[in-house]
Amino acid sequence: MFKSKFYERFPRSVAKVISWRVLVTITNFFGGWLASGNPWVGLGVVSFALVVNSILYFFHERVWNRSDWGKEVVDTDVVTT
Repeated sequence: MFKSKFYERFPRSVAKVISWRVLVTITNFFGGWLASGNPWVGLGVVSFALVVNSILYFFHERVWNRSDWGKEVVDTDVVTT
């Protein structure tokens, strides 16, 4: 792998996990509720998915952070017109 100028720090990965989980938790709850007709089932889906998927997503982000694929170093000192 390449040595990148950019590296995502641990707190940024954690913040991304939290913001993503808020969005997914809401959709998991309503999806479970709508599919079953029971809000408690939606809550059960959320409880399981919240823990398992947060851990998986965190490690997924850390692996991607080690890759330079799709990253570009842009020289901000050059002015384009």
